[in-house]
This record gives sequence, C-alpha cells and structure tokens, in this order.
Amino acid sequence: MTSPNGTTTLGHVMEAAEHNFSRVNDLALAAGQIIARRAALGFAAAIDPWRADHDEFHRMVPEKIEAFSAAGMIMLQRSSHTGFTMTRLASDEVLTTASATMAMAGCADPLALAEAQSRFAFAWFDRVASTMIAMGMLALHAHDAAMEPIRDAVAANTARLR
Repeated sequence: MTSPNGTTTLGHVMEAAEHNFSRVNDLALAAGQIIARRAALGFAAAIDPWRADHDEFHRMVPEKIEAFSAAGMIMLQRSSHTGFTMTRLASDEVLTTASATMAMAGCADPLALAEAQSRFAFAWFDRVASTMIAMGMLALHAHDAAMEPIRDAVAANTARLR
C-alpha cells in the first residue's frame, strides 16, 4: 500500500531524516560562526564604542523576529495540514471498521469469520505501517519547511559578516 504522501518504504523516511539532520547540522555550524563574529563585534564595541558596527547590532533582533515569525507561520500551516490528514486517516479507519463489521456479520461459519478477521487484520497492519511512514514524512517536511526562513537569515548573515 502506498502511503498518503506517495512514499512506499521506511527507507524514504530515513533518507528524509538524514537530509534534515544534515541541514540542521550545517545550520548549527553556520550559526556558531555568526555568533562568534558577532561576539567579536561586541568585544570590539566594548573597547571602542565609537567605531562599533551599530548597523549590525540594530539588525540582530529584527531579523530574528522576522525569521522566527515566518517559521512559526509555516509551522502553523503545516500543523493544520497534518491535522486534516490525521482526521482523514481516522475517518478512513472508521469506514474500514464499519465495512469489516458488515463483512464479518455476513460470514456463514466460524472458518469464514476467521478468514475475514485475518484479512482485515493484515490489511490493518499494512495501513498502520504506511500511515506511520506518511506521518513521519509529514513531520520531516514540516520541520524542513519551517527551518527555511531561519536558514535564509543565517545564509544572509554569513554572507554579510564574511
């Protein structure tokens, strides 16, 4: 069974997780360099306030507010999408349960009932696996999308502070 977002294997989730980890690691390294550069600017400003890079100090808070606000809005949008997806999946399961109940009610003997239960149980395990993969991919994609404005701010800072 293909999961709701088109992935078919756990390998896709692992690949996406590895990609996210790599991007977060790169972001952390770049942010550390920016912090070090800004700390050096702060020390220089403490020694000679008249020559300090006041423009850089004035940028710090507004750019963080802008980046984190954008990230928050993206996360809110992705959370809504995830909520709708979860509701759809739960509704699908209710319909599947009703269908299974009707099919089992029509079984003529215990063997037919056991076969029907077995079919529905295997189908349930398949749906659970694909749903877990789909939810994992939704979370990873939401995280990646939410981090984009922060990555953009760090990239702009890195370019400017070189």
